[in-house]
Amino acid sequence: MSQTVKSVTQEPKYASIIENWKAFWALQDIGRPLWLIPSEPILTAATLRMEPLPRLFQEKEVQLQASLNVLKWRETVNVGDDFVPHLEPYGGVTVFASAFGCEIQFFEHTLPWAHPVIKANDPPEKVYDLPTPRPTDAQLGQMLEFTEYFVQQTKGRYPIAMTDLQGPLDTAYLVWDPSAFMLAMYTNPKEVHHLMRLVTDLIVKYVREQRARSPEFIPCHYPPLYLPDGRGLQISDDGLAVISAKLYEKFCLPHVNELSEEFGGISIHSCGNFVHQFDNLAKVHNLRGLNFGATETPFEAVWERFNGQTAIIPHMGLNNSSGEIHFANTQEYMEHVLRTKTHNRGFGIIVLPLPEDHLDEIGGIEGFAARCRETIALYS
Repeated sequence: MSQTVKSVTQEPKYASIIENWKAFWALQDIGRPLWLIPSEPILTAATLRMEPLPRLFQEKEVQLQASLNVLKWRETVNVGDDFVPHLEPYGGVTVFASAFGCEIQFFEHTLPWAHPVIKANDPPEKVYDLPTPRPTDAQLGQMLEFTEYFVQQTKGRYPIAMTDLQGPLDTAYLVWDPSAFMLAMYTNPKEVHHLMRLVTDLIVKYVREQRARSPEFIPCHYPPLYLPDGRGLQISDDGLAVISAKLYEKFCLPHVNELSEEFGGISIHSCGNFVHQFDNLAKVHNLRGLNFGATETPFEAVWERFNGQTAIIPHMGLNNSSGEIHFANTQEYMEHVLRTKTHNRGFGIIVLPLPEDHLDEIGGIEGFAARCRETIALYS
């Protein structure tokens, strides 16, 4: 596809930010951490309820206009972070599972759900009845249509980010009832391997398809980091936190490494506490980055094990007051991670205002951003 307008990435402001991102992924020191207020267009539109969620996630015209409105707002506020404007075709965490025949349910109040094809009481052998899904099936086909529509309507002005990519494990336990799937890791390993093979093959095919339809492609979905095409692929791997290291090594690690080999590296986003998976993460080929909730996985533990080896990008997680790790506000979180890190090579930080930050008292989002910039400068 040829571009008929100048890409936003060619504008001096964003061209220089992209150079910083390239240095970041190369583990070079630019004198400060990279940082983001993660105003990903589609999820920001969803959070603000700019449109009814079922329409926002299913109608390409609605999704594009809402995303463009968020990007337009982004340009009017003085944030000063390292966000690169982009569009992301988005249908929820269910898009890959839908291609296996999962019924997808949409809601007014939350993200879509996938109802598993293989139910809790089904025999594990039902996995062999699953069709081999195509990248144009169900919601995946819809996301490809969204991709082409976004490019056509904006004439290629914005890069296209990868649609929500739940990795092999996360997708498999949407297709197969999660508890039954994890039990099958002990009782029916052949059937588990079969499903993981199908999911991994589908991911490879889909990423190739979406990339082919995007003049500029960002192989990253959330958080909205800028990952240069060819430098890897970002996956969500929340299952890291809920299965044993032994099971992850047996059933998941080979598929993560296969994706890394296919796309030139892998960056992993995971919620929950995955300290017990550190040895497995050290075995990931070309591990480009780790994004995690610093209120679940201790930042100091990640930094001690992986600093200088891969990019480290914490964010605020659930931050429950009853949790083992709790921060009174965003400032306390930032100061903790900034005091703990010992250099800026491959270090980024995701910041998002909490109710405890009292935006109305500090000048709204611009005041919050100014406070973030001052804190980063102080500790850099």
